[in-house]
Amino acid sequence: MAMGGDGPWAVAVLWALTFVVLVFVILRVYARATVVHTFGPDDYVYIISFIFLLFFAIFITISAMHGFGRDISDIPDVSKVAKAVLYECVGQTFNVIGMTLAKWSLGLFLLRIVQEPWHKIAIWSSMLLLMGTSISCLFCFWLQCSPIAFLWNWTIPGGKCELNTLPIYIILGSFSVLVDFFFAIFPWIFMWKLQMNQREKLIILGSMSLGIIAGGFGIKRAVEIPRLSVDNYLKNSVGIIVWGAAEMAVTMVCIGVPICRPLYKRYLDKRTSKDDSKHKGNTGAGYRLKSFGPSQLCHENRTQSGDPSITDEERGIVAGKSTGLNNPYTTAYTIGGRFPTDNQSEEEILGPDFQASQQRRSDDAGLDKGILVTEEYQVTSFNADRQCE
Repeated sequence: MAMGGDGPWAVAVLWALTFVVLVFVILRVYARATVVHTFGPDDYVYIISFIFLLFFAIFITISAMHGFGRDISDIPDVSKVAKAVLYECVGQTFNVIGMTLAKWSLGLFLLRIVQEPWHKIAIWSSMLLLMGTSISCLFCFWLQCSPIAFLWNWTIPGGKCELNTLPIYIILGSFSVLVDFFFAIFPWIFMWKLQMNQREKLIILGSMSLGIIAGGFGIKRAVEIPRLSVDNYLKNSVGIIVWGAAEMAVTMVCIGVPICRPLYKRYLDKRTSKDDSKHKGNTGAGYRLKSFGPSQLCHENRTQSGDPSITDEERGIVAGKSTGLNNPYTTAYTIGGRFPTDNQSEEEILGPDFQASQQRRSDDAGLDKGILVTEEYQVTSFNADRQCE
């Protein structure tokens, strides 16, 4: 049966949102595979949540082919009504779990950044409560009728639905909105204090603040819940489907923007490097800068051409040590140290200043545990005055 009523535009919106999220999924996977070279738990959860969004769109499309979006009175075949309701129920199941997973992806990302214990407790509490509420809602949804098939096939003799699921639907919708607002506002509390580039900080925080828009969509979806009725379920549930998909998609976009930062950062670096190369090519051939004094006159040709007559003794490097002050070459050593970290992904996303900020916080807290990796650099300088004597 062809789509009718509100089915066509609802399906079009679902697939448009799915396509937008797909773009961010591809960019995220590409950035993780080619730039960051690592995948975290939030990445896997993000991909799984997209799969749930995809199945949500597929089942709603199938439901629309059987009557979703139309008045039940306009569907003469009762079996079509039952199939439309069944496929819509399956689609809503994917939506509820997928929306929860999308928020989990955002929460797991924040957990890899925060340092304060109460920050982690707040994030974990919201994630676990949301997951628990979602699972409880699904159990109530699928077990509200006896027999279970009466949920979508109202022609079964003796079937009844005695459980009033409306309150738990409202609780889930309200709590989902609260989590949206929490994840949109909470990053401003701790990220604003990080020593990062101001413009990049605003970009990341601004993208995460899109959760406020997701919360707005969630409010609209919660408002649509009381309109559900068995008499015209396929028509009245269109708003819940569309606004639920919008909330889920915006949640995934708001976390997709900062995660893709390493990708467009590398793109900008390449563009800058290419522009610099063009600039050098237009300004003529480059030449070696020289210093005033004997250094520019003595042994210049030999050093530039790598003359084999210049021995290691002349360069003053024997077994990694300087041969003495009377030699024209002097070798100096410098040693730097750092503690290896497991947050390379976050450093790529938030920039190098994030690592420095976290290191300062560790130093202030007196953290002295870990393996210190030392790096040794050798600098050789040439004393032209002595060589010319």
